[in-house]
Amino acid sequence: MASELIPIFQEEYRALRPRAPMPPFTIRFRKFVSLNTTIRLREDHMHVSLSDLLEGAPEPVLRAIAHILLAKLYKRPIDPTQNHRYKRFVTSSAVMRQTELTRSRRGSKRYLGPQGRYYNLEEVFESLNTRFFNGFMGRPQLTWSESLAKRLLGHYDPAHNTIVVSRVFDRPSSPRYAIEYLLYHEMLHLVHPVKMKGTRRCVHPAAFKADEGKFPQLKEALAFLKRL
Repeated sequence: MASELIPIFQEEYRALRPRAPMPPFTIRFRKFVSLNTTIRLREDHMHVSLSDLLEGAPEPVLRAIAHILLAKLYKRPIDPTQNHRYKRFVTSSAVMRQTELTRSRRGSKRYLGPQGRYYNLEEVFESLNTRFFNGFMGRPQLTWSESLAKRLLGHYDPAHNTIVVSRVFDRPSSPRYAIEYLLYHEMLHLVHPVKMKGTRRCVHPAAFKADEGKFPQLKEALAFLKRL
């Protein structure tokens, strides 16, 4: 029960703020899409929301979460040991599998579809699939983004098996090789899934970068992306 976590949060609060008055705590487990945690101080009352994926987590992990949330709230240094304990838990294979499964079940994804005004992502995908993957790659969901995003030009969402490409590319002035490179980059994430090195996510390992280097107009594409 969430109420059983109150003593843990109180102890971590006292460790961080030994002379401050102890606020009342309300702690709830919520059905978040992912492994989220939040803390809010409202009218001297502490409200904590934890993902229900954390129910049944080991007591040291819950204590680490309490420490991290309170330290962030009061802008105090986070204990490296507590931080490492939490990261080791959330990056464990079992927790990561459960998190991805929960995201796919609870998360919603709005699809605008692959057909743009000037480019069709499915046509570009099939061309790349033939040229670089012998036509063997299964096609994920392909969609243009809702906004003309320039910060996140493209991404692969493994929970929904979807590649999203920014609509900023769907215009006559966008060279085809730039769209091909961006989609090829995201396709490589299906070939080289994210791996963990200890508690660190390795998104672009050496094998990924080697395959990326096979794109014939890599320099031109990267130069175009920088000009956006």
